[in-house]
Amino acid sequence: NLLLIRTFCVIFVVLITRSSTEALVFYRNFPKFTQINHRPQHRSGHLIHSATITSEIILLDHLNINHERGTHAKLANFYFDTLGFVPDPRKASNLDKGSGTVWANAGATQVHLSEGDPDPQVLDGFVTLQYPSESSLSSLLSRASDNGVEAYMEGENTLSLYCPYGNKYLATLGPRDPRGFQDEAEKAKCNGITEITLHAPSKSDLPAIAKFYSTIFGLIPKLTETSVSIPFGPYQKLNFVPGPLPNSDYSDGTGPHISLYTTDLPSVWERACALDLVYVNPRFKRRAETLDEAIDQCMFRVLAIVDPDSGRKIMRLEHEIRSKFKRDGKSKYKSYPFAS
Repeated sequence: NLLLIRTFCVIFVVLITRSSTEALVFYRNFPKFTQINHRPQHRSGHLIHSATITSEIILLDHLNINHERGTHAKLANFYFDTLGFVPDPRKASNLDKGSGTVWANAGATQVHLSEGDPDPQVLDGFVTLQYPSESSLSSLLSRASDNGVEAYMEGENTLSLYCPYGNKYLATLGPRDPRGFQDEAEKAKCNGITEITLHAPSKSDLPAIAKFYSTIFGLIPKLTETSVSIPFGPYQKLNFVPGPLPNSDYSDGTGPHISLYTTDLPSVWERACALDLVYVNPRFKRRAETLDEAIDQCMFRVLAIVDPDSGRKIMRLEHEIRSKFKRDGKSKYKSYPFAS
């Protein structure tokens, strides 16, 4: 049992050196020569979840994507007046000022709309939203028409809408996450984000993408010949399908990112660190270069999806990995949207 071995070794180092600092260094480096035990194995084409992985991904809480600088009125027309999100009160004043970041809340989820420098970003893929009833979808279609938003029915109870910058949102039927909601989001007409679907470079990359999420996050993806679907908590999915990547030409740290919550941030850190994936984005004030800083900040970042076996970079997708808990392991992080 690796946990028992690691605990024994740390205690031994403390007894011999009388130094907690040296013990901490030993603890942090230990996963680098044991991380192979965290990796999933293949059996009959299916990923097998490693028993040593105990972290749980609770929620995909937000997508961060840039809007065009100086177009807050367009942003409000689409996200609030049409989609039925509500402004997060922590950033609502930026709407009146016509500058800065805006957070759009629906259910347990958010879209973080940072100002572009100055250009907007377009996701190579689409975001799936849920609405409570057929009548709510009809009302959404009417609001889109009234507000000049491009929208059309894509099938029974499925509506496609495009933001002013070209991002696609798919509106479907589905309930709100029963565990809770973001600030003021109980007033939203939309029940929140249920799926994000992104384009992958090629069909041959899908198995390695599946292995990445199994290795780093302890998730069990559903892999087919044409897609991989990763469960993020009980009510959401992150999907990858082969497709064009016309909007992938951007500098590191400036592209869209997703944010997720885990119950065991140190374990996820160890597995990401073992593959040299930890990333510090200079755009944001909260930064974590060490495990201690990640625990204090309740977050760290990973910039790329890689093949865990070869280390080959597959694609950029920045992940903001948040902890449900503060350092004490009991108190909840201030932005965590659920009561428990």
